[in-house]
Amino acid sequence: MLGRRDVDIETDRAVLLEFHCQANYESDSPWARRTPYEEYRSKWLSTSQPDTFLGDLAQSMEDPRAVAEIWEVEQRVAGYVWVTFEEIQDYGLTVAEVKDITVVEQRRREGIASAMLAHAEEVARIRDAHLLRSGCGTENLPSQGLHDKLGFSMFRLEYEKVLT
Repeated sequence: MLGRRDVDIETDRAVLLEFHCQANYESDSPWARRTPYEEYRSKWLSTSQPDTFLGDLAQSMEDPRAVAEIWEVEQRVAGYVWVTFEEIQDYGLTVAEVKDITVVEQRRREGIASAMLAHAEEVARIRDAHLLRSGCGTENLPSQGLHDKLGFSMFRLEYEKVLT
């Protein structure tokens, strides 16, 4: 049975850090992904980035429109989704952005990510967002396929040139 609950930053700290690091790695540039995940993770955890992430997450949760949820199957953590809302005043737009969406490896290809994105879309509509945005890396083909399947379209490309 698939269920969801709000994130508790203190209680969920370890799983949130793991999920966020994993999401970053899976969406990072090909240059960064040359590093094995365990090495990438170890480096990331030794920086100020985990605290910055948790601070940003906590701050975003002050907005009652935000979504920060742990999804569970049979009361075991299966995934996590984080959605923020931003007002673009000059255009009169509200953008809901999926900051993170991750499913544990053992539970992938079970429809959990689809359910989380469908939920994010439903919440975004209810909370009057005009756009729902979600990003992924150029090599994250499963995520790209999921977004395509759910009606997302590409709106931006970024380029990187390795200099060293």
